[in-house]
Amino acid sequence: MAPLTYQAIKEKDEIRIISLLPHGGDPDAPIQCRFEHVRLEQRPQYEALSYTWGDQSIQHPIDADAAGGTVDVGQNCLFALRSLRRADEPRRLWIDALCINQADLKEKAEQIPIIGDVYQSASHTIIFLQYSGPDQAFHGRGAGPEMQRCWDGGDRGDESNQAKLDEAARQELFNVENYPWFRRAWIIQETLLSFSRTVMCPPFSWSFETFAGLAPSRSEMEVIRISDDYSINRSNMGGWNHVWDGQIRQRMPGDMLPMSALDYLVDTRNFQCKLYQDRVFSILSLFNPQLPIVVDYDCSKEELHEQLSGALIEVGDSRPLLTSHRKSWRVNWDEAPGDLTGHEVRYIGMSRAMLALRVESQWCGLGYMPGSRGKPGSLRTLSLKIGEVTKISRTRLGSEATDAKPIKRRWDDIMAELDLSVDEKESGAWPAIHLQKRNQANVPWYRDWIPADGGNADEEVGGPEKKPRGNFDSSSAAFFRERPLFLCEKEGIVGIGTQDLQAGDEIWYVCGLNVPVCALRRVSKPEGLSIEEDPMEGIDMEMIGLSFLGVNNDMEAMRPMDKVFPHGGIKLVWIV
Repeated sequence: MAPLTYQAIKEKDEIRIISLLPHGGDPDAPIQCRFEHVRLEQRPQYEALSYTWGDQSIQHPIDADAAGGTVDVGQNCLFALRSLRRADEPRRLWIDALCINQADLKEKAEQIPIIGDVYQSASHTIIFLQYSGPDQAFHGRGAGPEMQRCWDGGDRGDESNQAKLDEAARQELFNVENYPWFRRAWIIQETLLSFSRTVMCPPFSWSFETFAGLAPSRSEMEVIRISDDYSINRSNMGGWNHVWDGQIRQRMPGDMLPMSALDYLVDTRNFQCKLYQDRVFSILSLFNPQLPIVVDYDCSKEELHEQLSGALIEVGDSRPLLTSHRKSWRVNWDEAPGDLTGHEVRYIGMSRAMLALRVESQWCGLGYMPGSRGKPGSLRTLSLKIGEVTKISRTRLGSEATDAKPIKRRWDDIMAELDLSVDEKESGAWPAIHLQKRNQANVPWYRDWIPADGGNADEEVGGPEKKPRGNFDSSSAAFFRERPLFLCEKEGIVGIGTQDLQAGDEIWYVCGLNVPVCALRRVSKPEGLSIEEDPMEGIDMEMIGLSFLGVNNDMEAMRPMDKVFPHGGIKLVWIV
């Protein structure tokens, strides 16, 4: 018997499915299957499998064609095939380990982007659970010892003819250490995008809705928490759903905006996958439109980090720039997720629907430019310079819980360090609001930047009697407490800076980010960048981080006029 030679996949929507041949009354007969190529547009009938690969050190050959060709499968896949095989008729299945040629990285890169379509098109998805807890005797089977005890006890439900699970068996079933399916990265899209789902844990089988109802009754919420990161949602057909601050997302699965990607990456940071790249590739199908990321299994970890950083920024999500685990705009995604879990960071992401705004404001021109021939890429953006930092406060606002000095006194110290007078109405408690009021009162461009009374941004606006639109929501004020305040003395601008800010850094409005005011630092042009690669003359900068002037949350501040900026109009900036 020789290994099967996979027939090449030729069309973009073409997949393989297997026909799992019947055992003919002998459940111990060798597994046999046959491959078939189909196109998704033809609406083929098949079931998809969601399972864990498990230990791949031991492989089992199975008969895959009439000529005796074989394919190797792991122990978990072999057990699933035995459990799913029928006695007298074939069963058509899509199983990733078999239906994608795992040795062909080019084919994998072409198939991964359509896996979401594979699960959406399947008539049914089978979620296959296998125990892998501390009791070795039950490994490679299905139910663990507590569940098996309930089955052997013979207490059957009237409707399902299934053994009833007591509390100990439920706790065993929903323990992510016993059933690793719960912490597998790919399950998110496999369950969210599937039309119909059944859970099998031999000898048990449940509808997904029944399975959700088996979760231990330890919460009165609609959401039953399975792990620290994910929950079963009873209200939406019993499916898995993303949980954001305890609230279920309203957007339908598969139709989530790309700006949701960061939250998925953060919340699934403890989920597991066999290949590092699948940390990102496993969630791409959830978003519409998809993140601009190329599926490439030859890319290094660093190249993947750059692609992901560039893609998130390109769709308008600047929250990765809030982490200290980055170089310029490139984020270290091994370390950064821990920095991006707080409520303030999530609020910043929700505060502006930048994707829609960027479509309407095509002038913003923000884009990720991959490097050529293995060189690092850059961000290409249209920007407006606001000012140059001259003074930075040593004092931080801190927190009442950790600092004995009242916020008002710390605010007074900060203003003294910046050589600014203190307004008697300023408490220091809401720094973003104080800065907004200072800037709108003292800086002409600030007042003209934002249309007054709902006017058009292209119209003549301004004058001391005109009041700018917009408020900065105080719920994010806590985020600023450990950041320095800065002064752009020449322009009279006061802001809240990033931790690594230095005198001489420049504050720019970077068009297209959801918090668009950034601290940038000028650098020399990267070596090896030819004129053909840089057809437009631009300013080379590196990104120090996000800054705040109190205006950043205003939805109207999208098309600033050249005349109101102290350093002229829009300039092309390359952020390296």
